[in-house]
Amino acid sequence: MKALNYLIFVCSLVYFLVAIYYYSTGFMGSSFMVLFFVPLAYILYVLHKLNQGEFYPKLGKFRTFIAALYIAICIYSAYYLMTNYMGLLYYRVGSFNYHDIAVALLIFFLLLEYSRREHKVLFALIIILAAYSILGPIFPGMLKHPGVSFERILTSSTIELKLGAFGTYAQVGIGLIGAFLLLMGIAKGFEVDKSVIKTIVLSLGKRPTMIPQTVVLSSMAVATCTGSGAAGSALLGQFAIPAMKKAGFPPLYAAATLGCATLGGLIMPPVMAIAAFIMVEFLGVSYFEVMVRGFLIAFIYYFAIVFAVHLLSVRFVTPKYARGEKIDVENVFKELRKLTKFDKLHSIVFFSSIALLIYLMGWAWWPEIRAALFSALFLLICSSIILIISEKDPRKLLSKIKSAVESYPAVLIDILLLLTVLGIIINLFTVTGWLLKLGFLLTDLGRDSLLLLIAIGFVFVFFLGFGLPPSATYIIAAVLIAPYLVSFGVNPWVAHFFLFLGATISEFTPPVALIAAVLSRIAETPFIKTAIYTQKWILPVYLLIFAVFSWPEIVVISGLDTLKAFAVILAGILVVTAGSFGLFFRRRGLDYLVRILIIAIGLAILYMPQKELSLALAILSLALIVLALFRTKRVSAHT
Repeated sequence: MKALNYLIFVCSLVYFLVAIYYYSTGFMGSSFMVLFFVPLAYILYVLHKLNQGEFYPKLGKFRTFIAALYIAICIYSAYYLMTNYMGLLYYRVGSFNYHDIAVALLIFFLLLEYSRREHKVLFALIIILAAYSILGPIFPGMLKHPGVSFERILTSSTIELKLGAFGTYAQVGIGLIGAFLLLMGIAKGFEVDKSVIKTIVLSLGKRPTMIPQTVVLSSMAVATCTGSGAAGSALLGQFAIPAMKKAGFPPLYAAATLGCATLGGLIMPPVMAIAAFIMVEFLGVSYFEVMVRGFLIAFIYYFAIVFAVHLLSVRFVTPKYARGEKIDVENVFKELRKLTKFDKLHSIVFFSSIALLIYLMGWAWWPEIRAALFSALFLLICSSIILIISEKDPRKLLSKIKSAVESYPAVLIDILLLLTVLGIIINLFTVTGWLLKLGFLLTDLGRDSLLLLIAIGFVFVFFLGFGLPPSATYIIAAVLIAPYLVSFGVNPWVAHFFLFLGATISEFTPPVALIAAVLSRIAETPFIKTAIYTQKWILPVYLLIFAVFSWPEIVVISGLDTLKAFAVILAGILVVTAGSFGLFFRRRGLDYLVRILIIAIGLAILYMPQKELSLALAILSLALIVLALFRTKRVSAHT
């Protein structure tokens, strides 16, 4: 076991150092360096699974032999591809030799096996598309095609370096995504994320009524660290759900509240479920432009969640507190221990790193990768200084640096390998001509009705999310749907944010509802019920999906019009939230009637064609929001 841990550290150190060198110099470019990073990521994946006892556990000692074989294949593949780079890229395209094809077969097998183990839906999709590619002549109608040879499937998916596994998506993974996740890896290695949580929760959660809100705010902070709803749920859930339950929230409400808050991690920059980095490639824009729009959407979402949680606190926490039932706040958060000044310093440094990243990209006009690298090194240096001052033990610093070195590739390898698998899938869609045929079909539908095309796009993304994570859902939908939305006059920003927001819902759509799976175990609530119940809490996402069409200025930045769109969308979503979570009368029938009416007003604000009327209604709706606060407090006090 010690030898395995040592091997993991050595491989992680190589990845860490080569990555920093690559981000600093751009050595050989992404199309070459991806041939080094992807095999090394696969080696680390195998070593981590072996260390965790999850690598073919039923095979006993034989699994070590298989692991060694996989690692040997990765090393040889990396060596062969890098030494034959020019030949594969220029001279042997279309006439690969037997050695090339053998290497392609080995790479294809490893990635297919990874998808089988980690993403079974993607594995099934690859098998189906490969079979369709080979058996094209037997299909009827528009599905029929001349057929693609197995050799062509292998080579286009692997060693044709501009396509498939080593194409655009994997190159973005080792470049832009890898540079930004360097900051997150260092934060995780130095446990800065935990310091941020402690600072927010223990500073703001001193009153019982603020306990649920601190969970929301800390989840927003964690979102900037991880960009993953499931990771945020696991990190916060262990203390946040028990805390909310002690404060008075029912278990399902506690799980749903944390779930909707951590879902914002998929929307909140700078990571945005890695979809933002791919959006940069699709739209041909800077990452800063995507991030600005992401912040606008995320702030609307979190404002709505804060308002919903406040209404729930008024219903469940305030009455309990008013009746004199004591809530020992210190005992509620006892798992976090005492807040130290060094926790506060870590929090300041982390948010300073994020602010520095935004400044360098937005005002100093630094390239994204260079800005991300500089911000990560700033965090590393400042965290090291804080640790030296607090611990005064060089061994502790070395331990944290070692942890940071291991954490960086650990947070990246699954993303990078997923992107290689998605590259294969998109390639299989393309080589059969199926992508072009789908385009003809969608074009015919869009010609009849743009609304029908939008509806088909949403249904496609929603059901794709039943089996795929958000990043995979967005990438496939962006390739298959976005171009045809754009061809019928939809602004590219609107099309891509529509699909991106739709993809985020996959975190709560069974059977692959990762956030719900994590929270249901912690809250001890049924998995399916938790996933379905939380749909009400994540209603703002559903509203935002279609609000980008009625108010495109929210993503098509245009000065004052964007601010107006932000205000109107926020008002409309807050009104819908008031109707969904507020209480207006003790008589249930009358209360439901009033709430339905208020929800209808909110929907009218969001989707009414007459924008000036929507703006006027949004201003008047402030009275409804105040009324919801007042009536909920009054009705809750008498129930």
